[in-house]
Amino acid sequence: MTGLTDFITEARWADILLIWLVTVDDAYQRLERRHGRWRRSGPAPRFADSEVITVSLFIDTYFHGHEALGLSFLRQYHPDLFPHLLPNGQFNARRRVLGPLSEQIRQEITRHAALIDAGQDLRLLDSAPIPVCTYGRAGRNRSLVGPEYFGVMTNRKAKLYGLRLYVLTTPEQVIDRWLLAPASRRDGKLLPDILEKCSGLNVFVDNAFADPLEADRLARYQDITVFATPAKNVHKPWPVDFRKLANRLRRRIESTFGVLTTVFGIEQPGARSLSGLIARMATRILAYTLCFITGPILAQLNP
Repeated sequence: MTGLTDFITEARWADILLIWLVTVDDAYQRLERRHGRWRRSGPAPRFADSEVITVSLFIDTYFHGHEALGLSFLRQYHPDLFPHLLPNGQFNARRRVLGPLSEQIRQEITRHAALIDAGQDLRLLDSAPIPVCTYGRAGRNRSLVGPEYFGVMTNRKAKLYGLRLYVLTTPEQVIDRWLLAPASRRDGKLLPDILEKCSGLNVFVDNAFADPLEADRLARYQDITVFATPAKNVHKPWPVDFRKLANRLRRRIESTFGVLTTVFGIEQPGARSLSGLIARMATRILAYTLCFITGPILAQLNP
């Protein structure tokens, strides 16, 4: 069985870069036709925004976010693909500015490719820690400053300084939406933020998201039912068959985080500023989403 990300190590890099560039640029053009030009004034740059995003995807997928190494590789081995590649500092500045646009492009690609069935009302929600630095160095960190970034990684029995990434996916492991929040925030209290403007959904979460008050509000005002895994000592446990179904669904979102962690390195963003961290997270989640498109295209090109 072909895995979601097998093409990353099996296909030619030039083929992957071309598919990503065309897909990203098409989504970019559709967004501009719908909402107007991203750049309100001045001529279009020689190195297009879609090229900046594509190169960012390449760097985060193959070089674990090491921009200097990735840019040097492209200049040496693929100068024909990106003849106007920017100097390192200019590239990094452009990339940070384009972070929000990368997320808009991800949403546009998901919608245009129909990766999420409009009739699918089932969602899975979980979180992962995003350490910014070691806990002992938190007092000297300048990327994030404030007590709200101090937290605990319960499953690892360790302390955390940084953020948490919350991801809402379909059962097919396609990311619907995501959110970054300070590590000190309680998972249950973030349900309204994660599910903002959603309606008519059934959402499976683990016990950390259990918050009867927020779950009741979501059910009343947004028609969203939250199924939080009950604690082991609960008086009314779920039926055995329902618990088995919930466990199978939980393994799917755990697989999503496994890919995001091992392939795209979301827990090691390597950014020195909050804007850089957000841009890198948006790029890596976009790269994950593109895997659902790139693999089938390459299979058609190389049967």
